[in-house]
Amino acid sequence: MATVWMRLRADMRARWRVMLGLALLRGLVGGAALTAAAGARRTETAYPRLLAWANASQVTVIVTDADSKPQAGVPPGATAMLLAGAAQDHCPPGVCTVTADQRPGEIKNYTGIRDTPLLLGLVLAVLAVGTLIHVLVTGVRRRRRDLAVLKALGCTRWRPLLGLALLLGLLGGVVLAAAAGARRTDTAYPRSLAWANASQMDIVPQGTGQHGYFDALAKLPQVQSMATGQLFQAALPSHRQTPVQLISSLDGGYGTRVDRARILAGHLFNENTAGQAMINQAMAAAEHLRPGDKVRVLGVPNSQKTGTPDYSKAAILTFTVTAIVTLDPEMDITDGGYGAPAVLVTAPFTATSMAGALSFGTLAAVRLVPGTSVTRFIATASALAVKYKGTLGRIDVISQADQVTALEQAARPQAVALAAFAALAGLIALAVLSQLLSRQLALEAAEFPVLRAFGATRGTLVAISLARLAIVTVTGAIFALGIAVAASPLMPIGPARAVEPAPGVEVNLAILGAGVAMITLLPLLVLSPVAWRTATRAAGPLGVAEPGSRRGRPSRLAALLTRTGSVPGSIGVRLAFEPGRGRTAVPVRSALAGSIIAVAAVAAAVVFGTSLVMLIGTPTEYGQNWDAVTDLGFGGVTPQMADQFLAASPAVATYDAGDYGQVTINHKSVAAISLAEGSGYLTLLAGRGPRGPGEIALGARTLSGLGLRLGQTIQVTANHENSRTPDETTAMKIVGVVVLPRFARGTFAPTGLGTGAVVTASVLSEPDLTTGCPRSPCYNFFLLRYRPGTDMAAQEAGLTKALRASGCPIGSCDTTGDQRPAEIRNYASVRNVPLVLGAVLVLLAVATIAHVLLTSVRRRRRDLAVLKTLGCTRGQVQRLVAWEATALATAALLAGIPLGVLAGRQAWAFFANTAGVAPGPDVPLPLILLAIPATLLLANLIAAWPGWTAARIRPAVALRAE
Repeated sequence: MATVWMRLRADMRARWRVMLGLALLRGLVGGAALTAAAGARRTETAYPRLLAWANASQVTVIVTDADSKPQAGVPPGATAMLLAGAAQDHCPPGVCTVTADQRPGEIKNYTGIRDTPLLLGLVLAVLAVGTLIHVLVTGVRRRRRDLAVLKALGCTRWRPLLGLALLLGLLGGVVLAAAAGARRTDTAYPRSLAWANASQMDIVPQGTGQHGYFDALAKLPQVQSMATGQLFQAALPSHRQTPVQLISSLDGGYGTRVDRARILAGHLFNENTAGQAMINQAMAAAEHLRPGDKVRVLGVPNSQKTGTPDYSKAAILTFTVTAIVTLDPEMDITDGGYGAPAVLVTAPFTATSMAGALSFGTLAAVRLVPGTSVTRFIATASALAVKYKGTLGRIDVISQADQVTALEQAARPQAVALAAFAALAGLIALAVLSQLLSRQLALEAAEFPVLRAFGATRGTLVAISLARLAIVTVTGAIFALGIAVAASPLMPIGPARAVEPAPGVEVNLAILGAGVAMITLLPLLVLSPVAWRTATRAAGPLGVAEPGSRRGRPSRLAALLTRTGSVPGSIGVRLAFEPGRGRTAVPVRSALAGSIIAVAAVAAAVVFGTSLVMLIGTPTEYGQNWDAVTDLGFGGVTPQMADQFLAASPAVATYDAGDYGQVTINHKSVAAISLAEGSGYLTLLAGRGPRGPGEIALGARTLSGLGLRLGQTIQVTANHENSRTPDETTAMKIVGVVVLPRFARGTFAPTGLGTGAVVTASVLSEPDLTTGCPRSPCYNFFLLRYRPGTDMAAQEAGLTKALRASGCPIGSCDTTGDQRPAEIRNYASVRNVPLVLGAVLVLLAVATIAHVLLTSVRRRRRDLAVLKTLGCTRGQVQRLVAWEATALATAALLAGIPLGVLAGRQAWAFFANTAGVAPGPDVPLPLILLAIPATLLLANLIAAWPGWTAARIRPAVALRAE
């Protein structure tokens, strides 16, 4: 007991300051905790204790005289008197008050303690900082001797660590920016729909919905939100062939509350002010308009006799532009540009006489309550329309579901490209940085035997190595996070950028958080075995130069070159494939792996990119198996009229006729066209084209989306536009899988890659009295094949001019050779992305090979010096470095090209099956074969500088340093 007391007194004399500080700190923390606990209990019981002290009553009984009248009251009209300031004349003092403070008692109490959480947080932060400072000071004080030893050994080399951290931050920032950009690009359109409170369908009555139908529709329980609009017939004054989408909101909600317009410049119009308008970018570009300018559109009324546009009565309409907006984000994506010119005017325009003459329909943009059955709602809306004469008893439903799917897929190529770039760049960056960090570990481990002599264990040495790596990775992760956030305004890319609801800086916590964690931890996991092996070798008498337990197998190729007498060749191959041991070890495996990944990625990018370019540049690949289409829009002509018109054009060799339409399959509306029986104009993936009214061909994505299969018989309803032609449901057999280009009419959903249906002419054709086609068949468009040598542009212009001369309304008839689907237009905008990706990966591969060559020359200076001492000339030393680079490049080509071609073919097959086109990839064999000598030449160019450095090694200086 006396010994313990003496030891305690000695410790108190030697460390009384530390013990006093700890006692004060613990007393402060403990006192604060006890005070808070006691205060919480006292606060909670204050009111119950007050009631007990006051002997408070539990019930109050109030007895009043039945004949008595209130002594004070508020007479009728007192509210107005209060507002007028006359309350004091009618209310006794203290009875009537005017106040703006109607906060509940709880809110007033909460206001009194609103700063409490901040104060508590501040106290906890001070305690945490104090604890951290105490731990650091104590650690430094206790490890003073170890730090002195490390400093004497030069182990605090911060400059290399900072350089590695900056490089890691740069590469990691690029990968994080690409990954976050991929996610932002992929979700831009769905987020835009949510921001805009986008409608799910448009209800378009055959007549009008203004006389009670829209009001009744809005009251249905399935409707979450709805806005109504009116469509007007208009064109550009300077170019009458260009129609303008002139829209006005009937209830003031279209474009503001439902399908909200995103303002790019200017301000939102006042929906109750006449003469104001918002225009889209296409209109602003066509007429060179800015906010504050006057926009002029040509209003074209319909003829009372024929129902066609009457340009003799057209009038100029003028509005004041308040903003340039994105009215329809779908067009901005699918058309690869700004879409058609559009003008959204305020509601008072609908009350003008000109609006009635220009109107060609009304619509209700409807957003349903989540979980509502679309099919049942359409049935309910159709049954409701029968009750209102203004609708003519019938409605058309334009579902946005197919368009939303198409638009999401339109933005997906850019997102996939960014994701692929992030993944491949991350793999190659990991390979390059693994080399650099493992080399740094080997350099830092040179003093491990000395630390072992001071008593450091193997675990301590591993901890030292991983701690240094942690400094690099944590610092690099912080830099990478900053770079990714700084680069976020550049995202999203492609057409999705036009519909991004929140442009500018974005912090995606999920992706950036996971990325920072991977940047911090993945290098530690990958290099932990290296740190363990380095610490294990440090226990031997040779330190890090101690041979490993597993000896590498000599290169057979090097042995073969030795037998042929090629000294530089055999030594260069050994340098390329034998990593060496100890301080002369070179990370050749990681370099070879990085080079193989880069070559494979480039080969895959070339295969995928050339296949994509072929799809974009070959119309037959996306279904346009003809030269041009003559489109009559909503009009129609008889076969005799078509024969007479097209026979006047000698350039037309053959043609086929067809109709637009919509069919319903499994309660889902599908865009459809009809062609003449036995048509050979279709591009088929499987089966054949329809030959009778009981057969149908579907796009691949439509087929899979509906859960159908080739050869199956299904029920198909042909939805006729003309109210005089009833809808008919027919059993049809799926006889083919077809690839369709863009067939679009008005605002109805178009066909596209893998979407749509094809039937025979009798299914969709219907009479059109307004265009001189009183009975079926009556065709809407014609597919033309020209004779060889025809000037396409001149022929299309001539046919369009002839259509105008024959009386076809301006903006309704057109001849064009461009029927690229929306997906093809968007793929065209990213067709160079695989090549750019390949170029970046080539640069990373070049950096990898250059680094391994420089590292090999630096670490094997002694070996090269011995070779020069034994008689190797400078030229031979340069050649052996060239042999090393050639061997690495050859191995990368032999393994990377087959893997890359296979990966590219598989990627294209997956892409083609998803897009609904032919899955056969285009493998550019000449280009791939040309890449072999180009790669070898590039490798030897890279080896020039390391070879020159190796040739300048002076044996005496190098061996003296060893």
